[in-house]
Amino acid sequence: MVGVRRAFVWATAGRYVVMVINLFVTIAIARLIAPAAFGVAVLGSSVYAIAEALRELGGGAYLIQQNELSLEKIRTSITTSLLVSIIIALLLYLGAGTLARFYGLPEVEHYIQVVALGYVLGPFIFPIFALMSREMAFGSHALVTVSMSFAGALTSIGLAALDFGYMSLAWASVASAIVGSCLCFAFRSDHSIYRLSLSEWRGVIGFGTFDSATALIAALGEYAPYLVLGKVLDPASVGIAQRAVLLSLFPERVILAGIGAVALPAFARSVRENSDTKRVYLIAIEFITAVQWPCLILLGALATPLVSGLLGRQWLDVAPLVRILCLAAAFSFPWALQYPVLVAVGAVKFLPRLVASQALLNTLAVGFAAQYGLVAVASSLVVTVPLNAFAAVLLVRRHLGFRWFEFIKALRKSAGLSFLSGLGPIAVILVAGGPGNLSIKGALIALFLSAVGWGCGLWLIRHPLRHELVRAVKVLRRTLGVA
Repeated sequence: MVGVRRAFVWATAGRYVVMVINLFVTIAIARLIAPAAFGVAVLGSSVYAIAEALRELGGGAYLIQQNELSLEKIRTSITTSLLVSIIIALLLYLGAGTLARFYGLPEVEHYIQVVALGYVLGPFIFPIFALMSREMAFGSHALVTVSMSFAGALTSIGLAALDFGYMSLAWASVASAIVGSCLCFAFRSDHSIYRLSLSEWRGVIGFGTFDSATALIAALGEYAPYLVLGKVLDPASVGIAQRAVLLSLFPERVILAGIGAVALPAFARSVRENSDTKRVYLIAIEFITAVQWPCLILLGALATPLVSGLLGRQWLDVAPLVRILCLAAAFSFPWALQYPVLVAVGAVKFLPRLVASQALLNTLAVGFAAQYGLVAVASSLVVTVPLNAFAAVLLVRRHLGFRWFEFIKALRKSAGLSFLSGLGPIAVILVAGGPGNLSIKGALIALFLSAVGWGCGLWLIRHPLRHELVRAVKVLRRTLGVA
């Protein structure tokens, strides 16, 4: 357990640094690129992200999940990833024109062709990330991801300042991939893992087929709505929608990113050692909601001043969408664990069907609501996200065997903690006359009161997270050599 805690500290520390870098990039880019131009980048990046999911055919998770990992398995995984990457990169490059004509946006073609260059470098990054995760080497993992983020930040901001517009983001992805591949190569002293081999292709492809299908469907569920909006509405609406989703997912993807990085190795180890995986899952749910729910309440309360301060007044249409999406995101907490749990227990074959149903429901809802505007689109997710979360819990419960009482009990203290942390911001909003009237001063007061309520709640409710935070501080102090 100590190793998992130390890994979590490193993973979280790395993600926080990346968070700061990305936040700075978001602020800068929002002022350098208008919503309509940014929408073009969102469309191109959505196509790229969907293609990125196909890379899982190379078996990154396969390397983590294997009980016995041989050199030939590693070589086969990297070789398969390389072959898939070359094929997909060519398809991206050659098909970019067709996609651009479909949207009536010639700018999309050039964007996709540039990001395809960075796509080819993936086999030198992601299999190494998988090996680092398996070995719990999250210190090295964090260094690489931070370096990649920093390279992308310098490139995107620098080129945007030189009036490269949306293309600055495309070239930033290439720069990030170059830095990542070089560092990953440097971190592995045994370069023989890059020797081409397909000797274990049956195992890699067998696992990778389900894993890639799951990742592809998940990517479609996440990015297909942007592609739908780009066709039904306009690039500016796509840009506004993406910013709203990005802000509403802030607690899940940034604050809780350390859990996402450690979850699969931790669950896989639990299964290998025949420990109580059910207990690990319920504890993880308890920790996730203790952070995610209070953050979502605060984020929804501060949406207007946050959007104005971070993105600028040209993005104020994002704020009402964020408030709606925060409500939907409160039900998304099981999603972060459905993939690592099912992979760890050997139930990866069930993931494509689960993720497909989730993606289909979201995409259909967005497609229907898009004709009525962005507020209708955000509101539709308040219905679909809880339904998808319930489906995820049902499937995980089938394999871990926990009772509904145990699941609800794991959420009880987090609900009380969220209530206490939300009292302050709600009071400030009532005094201000509504969330849209909240000033920067009011937002700072709400933030302070929320932090006080959350901290007091940890002690009053005796939430288990309190003990983990104390242990994490001790681990960090020992790691840094602080007495």
